[in-house]
Amino acid sequence: MIKQRLLYACILGLTTFAPLANAALSDTGMALSVVAIGKDPDNLHGYRGSLWYQPQSLVWKNVSVYFAGSAGHWWSEGASKHHSLNIYAAAPVLRFYIARAQHFDSFVELSIGLSYLTRTRFNDRNLGMHFAFQDELGIGATFGKARNYYATLSALHYSNGSMCSMNAGITAPLMLTAGYRFG
Repeated sequence: MIKQRLLYACILGLTTFAPLANAALSDTGMALSVVAIGKDPDNLHGYRGSLWYQPQSLVWKNVSVYFAGSAGHWWSEGASKHHSLNIYAAAPVLRFYIARAQHFDSFVELSIGLSYLTRTRFNDRNLGMHFAFQDELGIGATFGKARNYYATLSALHYSNGSMCSMNAGITAPLMLTAGYRFG
């Protein structure tokens, strides 16, 4: 049921945001991320679907900023209770281009945003509260004739930043992301 809802949200996002891709003042896109290595808690698995929007006014020669919204499902194998949760997040993403070629650009990304966790307990961890910060640092590349495709390797962390007494976080040291820019 949860996987179907996430799929429906991605399809709704595509049909809603795809027409905006042709607008001269912005770019839009979508991405799918999966946990390649999960750390906290042990046996962490998950996936996340994202939709993003990038105003052309925030695109410069070697730096750009875009805004991403995501919905993800996370689970931990072997947990008897509280073995899964969903996380909804919104974050600005700062992208620094390292090198550019005719059909290939490499980049580093940094993002700190806000998220909502559907549970305050996950596996044996007390996350403290429903709200958390989403921190992500990654390296990636755009490719293709129009640079419409991209892939990223990133580290992802959720925690409430000690805003309450319990602050056990969720960490995925390696996320794999594949994305597409419309247009």
